[in-house]
Order: sequence, then C-alpha cells, then structure tokens
Amino acid sequence: RITSWSSVSMSAESASAIVVTPELQDVMREYTKAVMRDKPENVLEYSQHWFVTKYTDRRMGAYQLEPSTSAVFASLSGDVQEQIEDLFKRFDADSDAQLSAEELRVMVTQVELFSFFTEDTSSLFALLDLDSNDFIGWQEFSHGLAQWLKDLGH
Repeated sequence: RITSWSSVSMSAESASAIVVTPELQDVMREYTKAVMRDKPENVLEYSQHWFVTKYTDRRMGAYQLEPSTSAVFASLSGDVQEQIEDLFKRFDADSDAQLSAEELRVMVTQVELFSFFTEDTSSLFALLDLDSNDFIGWQEFSHGLAQWLKDLGH
C-alpha cells in the first residue's frame, strides 16, 4: 500500500518502459504553450478549465446527430440550427442522442435562455418529452426548441 508519493520509486528501466502516445504528446505540447502564453495566476484552475474545454470540444466534434425531421427546425436559418444542435450536444454528456432529466437540469442552470425554468425543470421536461419515455430525444428537442423560438418571433 502506498501512503505517499515520496515512497514511490521508479527504476530507470521501468521509467523508460512508459509509452507516451503521439496524441498525448500533442495535447501536452498544446497545453504547455497555452500556459506559457496565458501565464495564469491560478494554474490548477486554468488547467481544469483548459482540459475540460479540450475534452468537450473533441467530444462535440466527434458527436454526429441525425438530421432533424422537424419542418419547423428546417425553417430556421442554418446558424440557428447549428446553435440548437451545439446546445443539445454540449449538454448530452453521454452522447446518446437524448437528454436525461439531470442533463436538462444542468442545461437550464447554465443557459440564460431557460432561466425562467430553473425552479421547475420538470415542466420543461414534460413539454419536450413528447413520447413520455423519460428522455428528450434529439428529434423532440430540435422540434420543441425550434417551435418555441418561432413562437417568440425568432
């Protein structure tokens, strides 16, 4: 049992056996450049934000949703469609193309557009969960949000 890092020793042979992948090398190089460029006062806080942002950007870049089947969604400008898709993907933490009640709660607390639902996310959830399966699928979300924006005159 290790009680402190100071009690951990590593021989030169075992240290050389550590394989650092090219991808990790690239990430660490990019991170080091960012730290040197930005010179943060609080390196730990900066690091947390940098790595979370990096992870989120990669996850969202690799996450593809089916095209929305909503005619209302299709009538929105491409920029607004992209914003709705990015919003959904950002808060769909497990990238399963559906929002859980917890994922919606987090969205509502972090996105100003939903600020009047912060006390009662269950009513928003019920409005969007059209098939009552306890999840808000991408199709439900894209249609519901597009309809809401249309109703607001956007």
